Amino acid sequence: MRTLIKEAIVVSFDDPQGLKQMIDPLLSSPFETIAIAYGSSNGGGYSFLEDVKDARLIKIHEKERRGKIAAINSCIDFLHGDVIYLISSDIHFDSNVISQIERHFSAEVGVVFPDAVPVERPGLTSRTGALLWQIRNASLKNIADQGGIPHGGEMIAFRRDLLSRMPDVVNDEEYICMLAASEGMKVVYADCVKIKNLAADNARDYIRQRSRIIYGHRQMWSMGFQPQIMDFLLLSDPILFFRNIYTAIRKRRDLGAYVLPLLFLETISLLESYRYGIRKNVLIWKLAMSTKPSSGWKR
Repeated sequence: MRTLIKEAIVVSFDDPQGLKQMIDPLLSSPFETIAIAYGSSNGGGYSFLEDVKDARLIKIHEKERRGKIAAINSCIDFLHGDVIYLISSDIHFDSNVISQIERHFSAEVGVVFPDAVPVERPGLTSRTGALLWQIRNASLKNIADQGGIPHGGEMIAFRRDLLSRMPDVVNDEEYICMLAASEGMKVVYADCVKIKNLAADNARDYIRQRSRIIYGHRQMWSMGFQPQIMDFLLLSDPILFFRNIYTAIRKRRDLGAYVLPLLFLETISLLESYRYGIRKNVLIWKLAMSTKPSSGWKR
């Protein structure tokens, strides 16, 4: 298989530190084009981009927040390669990850995404979030092993000809995976490829983040897709639900004590997600700031 033409999209709003720590691995990666849509509510924080000189870089400054989907679409218009890497600005990755993901593509593969590993911090919510990620990854492994359609976020690589515009969805990465499967393409969960992210470290941000994601799952169902997700698995397949939890705890016994806090926060998030749809614009949500890297983030 020939080397694919790889391009990247990064969107960042009110998170200049996250984007700043990502610039070096982005520029060290084998991308033909890198489109960055960025902006802030106070109009500042991104001046460091003025000093970044690279012919591959396309900078799209958003003077007001339009939402992630609008930002993604503004970037897609500039990209015409084989594969697009959609990358969250609040993760950490090594540049060799890009080629590792590429190796999972074949003629029948439409989407590949890596394993996201949270950088753990002290505190009840952060440890609970770490357990959630362990369960998530166990669930994705089971879905893939059973021939289902896994779906992930944080970083996702998909074929450019899969879509020309993103529709108004909350869970953009999940939509891309479901769309690829509906078009007869394979979706690959490359659990051998690792990236790092931050879990929420306070209950407010946890619930804010999770309620949006759960709402996005229901939105996928309303569009005719049927993603397999832990949020509703207790009713549809309780044996698999508890198997995923058992698998996660067996791997990380130190997180077993956080099952009850997890169930509590997930219940609140599920109930809150039913209020999410009545908000004025579900595509522009309040940012979970505790998931953003800081200058002291130890990777």
